[in-house]
Amino acid sequence: SSRARKKNSIQQTLMNKLSSASEMAHATAILDYQLQWVDKGVEYLTDNKDFCVVGVIGGQGVGKSTIASMLAGARPTGARRSYMFWPQSRDVRENGVNQTYGVYMAVSTERYIFLDTQPLLSHSLLDNIMYGDRSFMSEHLSPDTQIEIQSLQLLTFLMSVCHVLVVISDGSVDPALPALLKTAEMLKPPALDNATREEHLPHILFVYNFSNRSDFTQEQEHRDTLKLLMKHTKMVEKEVMAYWLPDNKLPVRGATPPPPQYLQYQGHASFQHCFEQLRNKVFSLPRGNLAAHPLTEKTWFHLAARVWDSLQKSQTLNFSTDNMIKKQHNPRS
Repeated sequence: SSRARKKNSIQQTLMNKLSSASEMAHATAILDYQLQWVDKGVEYLTDNKDFCVVGVIGGQGVGKSTIASMLAGARPTGARRSYMFWPQSRDVRENGVNQTYGVYMAVSTERYIFLDTQPLLSHSLLDNIMYGDRSFMSEHLSPDTQIEIQSLQLLTFLMSVCHVLVVISDGSVDPALPALLKTAEMLKPPALDNATREEHLPHILFVYNFSNRSDFTQEQEHRDTLKLLMKHTKMVEKEVMAYWLPDNKLPVRGATPPPPQYLQYQGHASFQHCFEQLRNKVFSLPRGNLAAHPLTEKTWFHLAARVWDSLQKSQTLNFSTDNMIKKQHNPRS
């Protein structure tokens, strides 16, 4: 029938669009080590309009890359080398430095675009500015203010280009991240293409990784604290979406698991169960409009590049920077 032929034609067109993109084994940088835009990522994108962008952001060593990889399809018990985003290695962790620099992008077969970023307010990046690569040193800003501005730019960028933003902390509620989110909300453009006055804000999910038994016991108190910290913001209108994940302790290779009678209740559900709740929530959230008109993946990529460029030249950010400089020189004002 004509209806069946039309359906087959639509399916074939969609398959052609998807097959035009390169296969992705691991994430690719869209912002490099020096936070300069990289165009290579567009090779993995298509003219498909049915896509969703999920950003993952947070402090240093909180498991951003690991959780981003699991959201992209990696199994919690899978080998780390199969992850889309490189997790923190033992050497990196022991040296107190960060694994990810800039922003990396991975695309799933379901056309979810995942963005993993370098850590916000990172002490290792601060150390690198002060004692490492001197080319990053600013003439006008102290290193800590420079890191704060850089973190604000990255957060504002992700809030502008993502449908969903996953904000990860280590265990308990960190007041610095909600404060940074509220500042970024004021700085971001209304929409990705600046063609509408209707403001786009991503869905914000707070994730507390490596949580222990007491964190789960005090979950409601943590939610109340988080709700108070996120007061007077459009990002959280009705409820705070927050999830607690226990430490994902993988079994030692070759070790014999203990018999069931020696397994004790840990005071919370397993990592797999808690993560599945988070993943289901991320994938069930409605996708708001990033721009005035529906975007293709490739159009989104080019507009995201323009947003990053405009953030680096932003007069509003420059004004915020000037205020920070004045506070450095006049701490009592």
